[in-house]
Amino acid sequence: MQEFQVAIIGAGLGGLCLAQGLKQHGIAFAVFERDAALDSRSQGYRIRINPDGQAALRRCLPPELFALFEASCGAELNPPQALDVQLNGVARWNDAWRSEEPGPADLKAHRHTLREVLMCGIAEHVHFNKELRGVVRHGGDGVSFDFADGTAYRADLLVGADGSNSRVAAQCFPTVHGLDADVVCIYGKADGASLAIADALRGGTSVIFDSQLAMVIDPMRFSPAGNGAISPVEDYLYWALLGRRQRLGISAGTMPREADARRCIADLSAGWAPGLRAVFAATPPGMLTVLPVRQSPPPLAWPQGRVTALGDAVHTMSPASGLGCNTAFLDAALLATQLAGAARGAVTLDQAVATYEAGMREQAAAALQASVRGAGQLYGGDI
Repeated sequence: MQEFQVAIIGAGLGGLCLAQGLKQHGIAFAVFERDAALDSRSQGYRIRINPDGQAALRRCLPPELFALFEASCGAELNPPQALDVQLNGVARWNDAWRSEEPGPADLKAHRHTLREVLMCGIAEHVHFNKELRGVVRHGGDGVSFDFADGTAYRADLLVGADGSNSRVAAQCFPTVHGLDADVVCIYGKADGASLAIADALRGGTSVIFDSQLAMVIDPMRFSPAGNGAISPVEDYLYWALLGRRQRLGISAGTMPREADARRCIADLSAGWAPGLRAVFAATPPGMLTVLPVRQSPPPLAWPQGRVTALGDAVHTMSPASGLGCNTAFLDAALLATQLAGAARGAVTLDQAVATYEAGMREQAAAALQASVRGAGQLYGGDI
């Protein structure tokens, strides 16, 4: 057995999935997260985990945790439907939605709940309030890094899993970055019990199409799961509005605060069906988030070393096809598998990292291409 220590920067979904995979293979690891706690941010109310993402999670999680993940997901209701802003059916779709294809269905996860599942059994290895400051690479014998609180750490391998504004990537792979797609995503969590919301929007996923924008609405209904291992979540209505900045009335280079975003939505939706506009009215203050959409080019090879990365840190993509999180899980499973080979002595650590990076670039390129295609189908044209 070859012993080595892996440090993971970022306790998001991809970083925690990797940590679980390393634990499965008996590989020493530590996770460092800049937030103060797991629940410091409420972002990401609903994440769709497609069959590829589910398979990657199954590879990284012990069977009882994978079962807990499945039990914690929202119930799948009626098949997805495509509508216009007057709630009439339209013949328009997105390749990423597989409702009519055979095989496993997508699962709908509450982001914080999924993070709680991924924290099970590894909490003592996850360190919060650790904002990365600097990275010093040492060629073939490891990497040192320090934090804003003055502490320092050394590991044999450093993995950047710190999202689209990755400090690791900025310092170690400066040519890797997402490009502004001139698109904004506004998403929120509405009270699904509001009687003003149209019944047509309560029975399953609805995708609302309009010129150069689209809105996804998903009822999230949960059953008790985990016997106290995870926090209970009340049912809600998730929604996300994606569109070109010009169409949404949001100037380039700006990101509106919640009150301004609500005014943009009110102007935009003034002529929409009342039962659709009611979704916005049923979204309480503080339950609306505005984010710019970024799209990376396919990641190119960087100099071989003891620093690597996964997920949005090196290949951020539009949420249009829901592939970002799933690709991060694929990265995590691939890296865990390669590092397991190094731990067994089948390959060197450097060989394992090189094989991972080649595979990561290949699967990321395919996901990025699909994401661009999905974005064009979702909000790229007129209706």
